[in-house]
Amino acid sequence: MSVSDSFEAAPSTLRRDFLRRVIAGFGSLNFPLVLQLRAQAAASVERQDTSLIVLWQDGGASHLETFDPKPHAPAEIRGELGSIATCHPGIRFGETLPRLARMADKFTLIRSVTQASSQHGAAAFTFTSGYDHRGIKEGSHPDFGAVIHRLRAGRQHAVPDYVALGEGTLGFKHYATAYLGKQYTHFPVEGNPGADGFKVDSLQLPEETTSTRFLQRKKILAEFDQFRRQLDQEGSVESMNFYQQQALNLLTGEAAARAFDLKREDPRLRDRYGRFAAGQQALLARRLVESGVSVVVVHFVPRGTDSSCRFASWDDHPDDHHIFKNSRTRDPQMDQAVTALIEDLNNRGLNHKVLLLMAGEFGRTPRIRTVHGRPGRDHWGRAASVLFYGGGLNMGQVIGATNQHGEHPVDRPVKPQDVLATIYQHLGIDTNHKFPDDLGRAYPILPCGQPIQELIS
Repeated sequence: MSVSDSFEAAPSTLRRDFLRRVIAGFGSLNFPLVLQLRAQAAASVERQDTSLIVLWQDGGASHLETFDPKPHAPAEIRGELGSIATCHPGIRFGETLPRLARMADKFTLIRSVTQASSQHGAAAFTFTSGYDHRGIKEGSHPDFGAVIHRLRAGRQHAVPDYVALGEGTLGFKHYATAYLGKQYTHFPVEGNPGADGFKVDSLQLPEETTSTRFLQRKKILAEFDQFRRQLDQEGSVESMNFYQQQALNLLTGEAAARAFDLKREDPRLRDRYGRFAAGQQALLARRLVESGVSVVVVHFVPRGTDSSCRFASWDDHPDDHHIFKNSRTRDPQMDQAVTALIEDLNNRGLNHKVLLLMAGEFGRTPRIRTVHGRPGRDHWGRAASVLFYGGGLNMGQVIGATNQHGEHPVDRPVKPQDVLATIYQHLGIDTNHKFPDDLGRAYPILPCGQPIQELIS
């Protein structure tokens, strides 16, 4: 007998106890809570048919090994890897990215992203929220996905509108809903979507589910909602029957299951993306935005081969990682997956609807540090590279430049707030729109920043 069978057969008192634990966050049926909306009128948003994919390079990828190599710098700056020519005269990429080098005229690269913090938490929260988190509580302002989810909350949808893909929750620790409320957090999908037996448990019922058991589950959800309302004596959670029904649709609907099913894709296309986790996650991201999802964030960290790595990350410190061993195996996977995604979006005519961003919280130190024979680079907020594709923006550019050692921008510095402003403009969101925090103080979506003119003009 399965857990769900036992639950359905349990006395009402046992169910009630289970529901109390679910409310506390210990059960899989708490997903309807994620979908609950506050009784606030959603701000008007134009261009609601647009979508965003973010390939988040958690930990901070080295710009010097990827998009901003310094082949003429001293060895302690240059590193072990060579560089290769791109289709842009005078522009070189790291030797591990030959496909991206050949495709450089199809996307726009910004080599001059800079911010004040070199700490993971503060830098990541600044990049995802637009607020400077130095010296204040991290996560005190919502991430871009939560903002978009909040502003598009009134849309009927068979699939969650803000999805996060990853092999674990670690990569999303720097995302926050803050004063918007937990109901606007991302819908997490863990694991390799290309692996045998992969499924999104909360979106599927067992194949042997009968119509009777389906009705039992529907009754359980209704009881769950009634119990939640009983707890809400002070009105802190509003009644939103539509979103309870949406939760039921997600738990039982075929549309969501189809969207997450990579077996429906041509095996040759799956091969093109790469039969590794990051490649299949990129393919799933395309399936989701094609189905109408507004925001997909991928914890985009292909696995390197350095055995000292404790977790999947671009955080190539010498005490944890060997940056050059990792680059020789991890970066080609990035090269394959990203170029496949760009080609796929273009071939499907999604290059105007969908905006793709690949970024991390910062770059890496220009000077290499070696510990016990392992070379690495540390955090470096002063310089990083990000990649844009699609969104109807101007492609085929290389914007900005760093100095001869990759230490800081010497041309066209770009802030994380400018990157976010560009994203919001694509999605039709007014960054001056304000949300109240828990104390009633009103904060704009972005405190500063302008869309990157080279991309939009």
